[in-house]
Amino acid sequence: MRFLGERQVFHTYAAWDSWAFDHSGWNPEPQLLAVNTDFEGHPLERIKITDSLAEFCEKHHHRRPNQYWHDPLPRARDYVGRYIAPWA
Repeated sequence: MRFLGERQVFHTYAAWDSWAFDHSGWNPEPQLLAVNTDFEGHPLERIKITDSLAEFCEKHHHRRPNQYWHDPLPRARDYVGRYIAPWA
């Protein structure tokens, strides 16, 4: 997500059909967008990321996995594993 007309992405999430997964778990994507728009008080736009992870991180000033102190993948997998997909 980013503010309408802005280049900088400030919130990323994974989407599957009409569901979105972010730091708060699984939510209907329209609900996630509405809650963030209400909270920010500005119109937001959803953008589809088509870049590789490295390209995305470079463009949006995000750290890549190898730039963390420890490998973040085990921690990320553990976190995602706590949630059951709504369609499962």
